[in-house]
Amino acid sequence: MSAEDRPGRRRDLWDDDTTSAAPTPATSGRSSQDGPVAEATTRRGLHRARRGRRLPWWIVLVALVLVALLCLGGAWAFLGDDEGTAACGDPIAVSAAPEMAAPLEDALDKVTGECTDFRVTAASAATVATNINEGMAPDVWVPDSSTWVDAIDQDNTPGQWLEGQSIASSPIVLAAGSQSEDAPTEASTWTRIINDEGDLQMANPDVDTASRLAFHASRIGQPARIGLQTGERLIFLSRFAAPSVNKLLEDYESDPKANKPFPTAEQEIASFNEEHDDLPPLRAVMPEQGTLSLDYPWITNPELTGESLDAADRARTELGSIDVRTSLTAAGFRDASGRGGPTIAGQEAAEVEELEAPDRTERIALVEQWDIMRTDMRMLAVIDVSGSMEWSSPTPGRTRWDVTKGALTQGTGLLPAGSEVGAWVFSSDRKDGQDYEQVAPVEPMNSEHGDGTHRDHLTQLVKDGDTWLGGDTALYDTIWAAHQSMVEDYDPEYVNSIVVFTDGENDDPNGGLSLKQLLDKLDDSYDAQRPVRIITIGMGEADPSALQKIADETGGTSYIAETPDDIERVFVEALLARGSG
Repeated sequence: MSAEDRPGRRRDLWDDDTTSAAPTPATSGRSSQDGPVAEATTRRGLHRARRGRRLPWWIVLVALVLVALLCLGGAWAFLGDDEGTAACGDPIAVSAAPEMAAPLEDALDKVTGECTDFRVTAASAATVATNINEGMAPDVWVPDSSTWVDAIDQDNTPGQWLEGQSIASSPIVLAAGSQSEDAPTEASTWTRIINDEGDLQMANPDVDTASRLAFHASRIGQPARIGLQTGERLIFLSRFAAPSVNKLLEDYESDPKANKPFPTAEQEIASFNEEHDDLPPLRAVMPEQGTLSLDYPWITNPELTGESLDAADRARTELGSIDVRTSLTAAGFRDASGRGGPTIAGQEAAEVEELEAPDRTERIALVEQWDIMRTDMRMLAVIDVSGSMEWSSPTPGRTRWDVTKGALTQGTGLLPAGSEVGAWVFSSDRKDGQDYEQVAPVEPMNSEHGDGTHRDHLTQLVKDGDTWLGGDTALYDTIWAAHQSMVEDYDPEYVNSIVVFTDGENDDPNGGLSLKQLLDKLDDSYDAQRPVRIITIGMGEADPSALQKIADETGGTSYIAETPDDIERVFVEALLARGSG
């Protein structure tokens, strides 16, 4: 048997060609004289020869690793070529306004080049803004308006979210039923539409961008303070605002003839009419003196880098192509400059007079103002009934009490049914040695009281209030007692406040707190979890400096009024400036 035929013998992979040659005679045809010693010697020689020709172990290891990497690399390249995304990473996540999602997805399909795989998700701007603040930001955000950047907490989010380049637009118009008898066919300004003209509905500007921009437009060029009539209307609108424009459109579907006009985007009307061709079409009424528009900005995540950022920038550029603009126009949008526009109810798109939008500071203030109006308040009215209230006011034939009574009557009618209101009167030694007296507890305006409501009870109290007049002005003790009472009964579901009406400076014959003592007590008792703001309205000999300090100490406001118009106006302003705490 030859050496290669012996059991267990294998050719070493690392032997050179000579080791595979025919065996030598010493290993094949041994004579009897060779014996076991000669055979053993020959085997040892063979093993030594093989060991001398074997490669070092570390070279073998490196070679194996290289082979493995080459195999894996080939497989990765194969998979990358097969699926098209492995080499570029995950698809670029795009969150877009719901009405923009489908046409945007079609547009992005036209973007060419490497790493241009986009995943478009429809989401409201309010939802995406919340997600960004909670650390769940998309790679690209296309809200319906640049104003939603205001909702980003820039101090606590990585990078700086900035307004991006507009890829389309749609002006805010008034949606009006074509068969409703009272539906407007023209309108002058958003100021008149929202502040004082006819029936109107709005979606909540906190979540609906069209209503938010319409409200912004209505306040352009207007003073920060709101008068009685406007305040009453805005509070009413805020209380009955729909949760979304979809709800208003559903109401129109149910009864087109009963529809009240409401602000929405031109594109929304065009899309609705197309999908509901069995209904009388909605008209788009463009305010003659201008409007604001949805601008659909392409906003890139400030943390996006590398190939994904390059692809996002390339897509943003290519979205301006003629093909893309054509597809967006077909979906009812105008281009970024406001050109084009859909035909609605047989009417060609009107030209857009774009208003100059409020700046960021103004926009934030307007959102806060709306939120204040729509939040029910829990208010304690603290009313000065000292003897000086019987003195004449600057209005001939009317006392200071007459002026105050008029404001209280107006305010009682203005406050929404869900508000909780109570009343104290004060002078000196009103009851049991106290300088103040509760004449109505803090209760909901629509709660039952006798044969009527709490509102009716308050109105009657004011009407009969002449019987309270007399005594001195025990102002500081009363304010401190009222503040303690409201803090103790604090309700976090409401705006908690005290509104003080007074015609004089503190004048308490029994002594009582000094101004410094009152301010110190207010400061020491401040609780950020239970804030109660004090709003002061002064007239006559009221000390404006003292009243201002008291209001400032609690984050409230202070006003000086003399005439009926003054006090009615500042009372409304006080209700609207009561703060969000």
